Amino acid sequence: MVTVIWVSAQTQPGEPRPGATPDPEDRSAKTVPAKKIDPETVVELGAAYEFVNNGNPNWQTYYFSVNHKFSTGQVLYGTASAVKRFQTTDPNLMVGFVQPLGESKRWIATFEAATSPNHQILPITSFFGQVERVFSKGWIGRAALRNSRYQTDTVNMGIFGAERYFKAYRGAYSLYVAHLNGKGTALSHALQGNYYYGERNRLGAGFAFGQEIESVPAGLIRTNVLDFSFTGQHWMTKQWGLSYVAVWHRQGDLYTRSGGQVGLLLRF
Repeated sequence: MVTVIWVSAQTQPGEPRPGATPDPEDRSAKTVPAKKIDPETVVELGAAYEFVNNGNPNWQTYYFSVNHKFSTGQVLYGTASAVKRFQTTDPNLMVGFVQPLGESKRWIATFEAATSPNHQILPITSFFGQVERVFSKGWIGRAALRNSRYQTDTVNMGIFGAERYFKAYRGAYSLYVAHLNGKGTALSHALQGNYYYGERNRLGAGFAFGQEIESVPAGLIRTNVLDFSFTGQHWMTKQWGLSYVAVWHRQGDLYTRSGGQVGLLLRF
């Protein structure tokens, strides 16, 4: 099995997948292999549907993403999506870049920018920066900052995490610290485990809890959250694959949503 490092632009646990900022484990394979790097491009076309209770309309997302990995280890990626929430549809455009640092490439920087022309629910602009450090014995540490500007306010988020790879397994922990002016700070925690089989296939399960700042039609609010997710990616041939997500998410007393995402992957 080929050992890989999943370079990830982390999102808050409650962010739907893929939405404006897709869950990193389910975006097309943005990886930095440990040995020789072969250039490749992966495109993904997919959709997500989530059932929402308490009389709220269900959520829908349709997306198209492109991911190109260079022989230098650099990665350029982007996603165009249409996100429908609370009977409002927001288009969203996102582009990101991964840059290994130094000859050893043990330091990795990720930069990401996104915008929503309609921005009724999604941020007007969102900027993300992350630095990762690859240590010995399969350990990786990371720290990141995200700035999201909405119509009514701005949310600043710090993300700190550690993960470890052991044989065909990965375990990870992330701490999210989000701050909204006038509404204080929200802390949330995310735990994730992955199992890798074959060269590029994986299964994963995640659990998140705490508080987060959520965008609803009335504006930005802080609520308690509880989130369970199951993710996976399976390549049927060298060129064609599938990604999939199942999620259950409770947004305090406002609503609970549950559903899934399926994506079709093409590599060339």
